[in-house]
Amino acid sequence: MPAKKSYGRNERVAAAVRRELADVLQNELKDPRVKNATITEVDVSPDLRNARVYISFLTDDEEEIKSAMTGLKSAKGFLRSQLAARLNLRYMPQLDLRYDSLVTESMKIDALIRKGLHKD
Repeated sequence: MPAKKSYGRNERVAAAVRRELADVLQNELKDPRVKNATITEVDVSPDLRNARVYISFLTDDEEEIKSAMTGLKSAKGFLRSQLAARLNLRYMPQLDLRYDSLVTESMKIDALIRKGLHKD
């Protein structure tokens, strides 16, 4: 029988941070620059002190993405305080917000494929 994969504490904390952060972005944050933000992944360090949060947007406009990331980074303290109120953790992880370009790149590839199909 194959060994069962352990679902460690940092994975559970990462899932909780992702769920609650997505809810805060959708319902609590009023900054119009971040209206299309989506949390794609959260990686929490083994000591639970740091969380790397990957964020994507439903646009490929670089200026809009840069503006949204600026808005998110300025709201980092608010996001962390909202997480602290929602999660029962001894230490609230520091948030490292990063842009995840995977969705944007896949949209560009999809557009190129469609363009190529229409030419044939």
